[in-house]
Amino acid sequence: MQTDQPLQDTANLNVVREFLATSSHRKSSVSFVGVQSSASAYRASRTPEKTATTPPKMDGHELEVSKPKGPLARVSLFAFASTHLARVARIGRSALALLRTASLVGCSIRPRIAALVALAVSIAILGTMPGTVMGQRARIVKSYEIEGGTVIAIKPGEITIKQDSDNKTVTHKIQDKGERAVSIGGRPVNIPAKIKAAGAIPASLAERGMIVKFTGRSNLYGKSNGEVKTIEALNVESTPELMVDFQERPETNSEPAKCVVVGRVVNFTGTKLQLEVPKAKWAKKERIVFKIAEDGVLLISDDNLKRVVPGDKVTRANVLELSTGDTAIKSIEFELVAERSKLTTSFNEQLEQKFSNLSDKPAKPRELRSDHFILFTDLSDRSANVLLAKLETMYDLVSGYYSARPVNPIECYVVRDMSQWQGKFEPAIAAKILEPAGVTRSLVSRRQGKAKAIVYSCAKHSVVQHEAVHAFCIQTFGSTGPVWYSEGMAEMGQYWKPGELAVNIDSIVISYLTRAKPKKLADIVAAGQITGDSWQAYAWRWALCHMLANNPNYSKRFKKLGLNLMADRPDSFEATFGKLADKISFEYDQFVENFGNGYRVDLCAWEWKSSSNISSDQRVKQKVRPNRGWQATKLKTREGVTYQYVAEGNWKTAAKGDETTADGDSNGRGRLMGVIFKDFQLGKPFEMGTKGEFTAQVEGQLYVRCRDEWTGLQDNDGDMQMHLRRKPK
Repeated sequence: MQTDQPLQDTANLNVVREFLATSSHRKSSVSFVGVQSSASAYRASRTPEKTATTPPKMDGHELEVSKPKGPLARVSLFAFASTHLARVARIGRSALALLRTASLVGCSIRPRIAALVALAVSIAILGTMPGTVMGQRARIVKSYEIEGGTVIAIKPGEITIKQDSDNKTVTHKIQDKGERAVSIGGRPVNIPAKIKAAGAIPASLAERGMIVKFTGRSNLYGKSNGEVKTIEALNVESTPELMVDFQERPETNSEPAKCVVVGRVVNFTGTKLQLEVPKAKWAKKERIVFKIAEDGVLLISDDNLKRVVPGDKVTRANVLELSTGDTAIKSIEFELVAERSKLTTSFNEQLEQKFSNLSDKPAKPRELRSDHFILFTDLSDRSANVLLAKLETMYDLVSGYYSARPVNPIECYVVRDMSQWQGKFEPAIAAKILEPAGVTRSLVSRRQGKAKAIVYSCAKHSVVQHEAVHAFCIQTFGSTGPVWYSEGMAEMGQYWKPGELAVNIDSIVISYLTRAKPKKLADIVAAGQITGDSWQAYAWRWALCHMLANNPNYSKRFKKLGLNLMADRPDSFEATFGKLADKISFEYDQFVENFGNGYRVDLCAWEWKSSSNISSDQRVKQKVRPNRGWQATKLKTREGVTYQYVAEGNWKTAAKGDETTADGDSNGRGRLMGVIFKDFQLGKPFEMGTKGEFTAQVEGQLYVRCRDEWTGLQDNDGDMQMHLRRKPK
């Protein structure tokens, strides 16, 4: 989180004065530019092993809205408060004012504690008011079994399965291992799925960093003999012990003998598998090579979804049908099919695997360096190197977006155990790290006209990435711009991943944004905002920046605006987008209403095209693509007039799905849909199909689309040729 203003409370001003008194930058100005409080603490609570959550209560066939303990419990309070924001704000301001008054007369109250107490007071009072409901429940209607099916699509929180029994394609909620909740009826609910994913895939898909086990033959000089046909992949997180264990004693050193090998994949070229193993007589350079049979297989057994891809088979699943209309996976078993291009698809998993050779044991504070970062940390060697790789990836993406980069590397202090850093940090910074959260300090040299930024953060990688975006902008442009832009782009930066354009954020943020009353653009970009205000405010800023940065209707103007704001050149949101305010507001509302993990802004950008009335003998021809949102036709409808249409062609609503006509499948997925747009308002969508007619209820422009989940458009394929005309009298 970030601001270019010095902290305003007395304690923090004292810290600034202390820094100025002791710093060698005597002719410099200093400010805290990344104060991550509630939002950072929320993200810092995401580590599964540090977050205790309460499983859903199924007594009486009810699922309770997730009520986690620890840091996440604060998020539940925030989520509840956000639905009654106006009343909470009024009560909270009064409570906070009383607490601040107490601090002025001598009572020592930390700002964060004061804010939490104020919020708790407001919610406690609000809870006694009529019309407020806490702990709402989604009822389990029934459960049923799926015996056989195929994965059609998969994304965070959802899986689409085509059932063998009836060929129906259904999308279910699924909570992967390590995730805290899924969105049920717009609320985060804890329904962890029991997952088993196993299969035999080509051994050639073994990846660098993977730990494998097999039985082979080698002599005591490390020369292997024969071919290995079966390899087993082991769980890297369990840190298996590497070894070459001879099961029989060879008569001579050169005679091959049976051995069990547990090694880390270094390289796989052709049929030669090179492994890292402990140094020994047969592995003097900690390397040993075995030949793998051309038809060799790699056995996989996971308890998560990280290697499940479309096309894999579902052998069985237990599904909960809920009163909200959702279905959720309780348990599921997959058979991983051999036909796949790669094994590990998650960017984070690839990094964990890449650095699996490094120790994951706690370390002492030390300095590590990469191309663009200097990291002072007590993270384990593995975690520190994974973090540096994430930071370098983020650096490349952010510098590519802005076409600019800092001259000097970015310094980051990342703390796992504060007891190892006694006396290193000023009280305000230490307190921020302990929340756990992050802060970025900006040092501006008036003499040299240069800016330097230093990141201080807890051990959570996403918090470090957020703060590093602030530091990048400070050292490149001199500032981070106004709070709405600064924090919105920092949130984007910590979510960016290579080649990923789709939304992929926490389900709690999605639940809040899709349930809360849409915030006006003027309020989001208003002047006078402070950094570290609330995670809800950060969510709105992220949503606006994500939409504008990825929407081809506005992305170029938005980038130019950001560069001007950070360089302190005359510009503003109003000056850049004032004439487009109605269009942006409409598209922003559409984004917030329809988005979720998997949503692509670029595919759902509104087509602002002109339309016209047609006479009885005119025709309108329109190409409709299934991987786009609402698409404009040139037809301007007239109230009470009937129009006829024909749609020719086929399309698919999933990469592994079946082709359908414009009538869609038995569930209506893939059906051609229409809607009338008028004065920045959408009418009620109506079903169309391969052939038919409709009577316009209002005058406006006809838009059409292929019916599919808004979050599942990117893997759709095909197109439809549509012909429209007025119905002859």
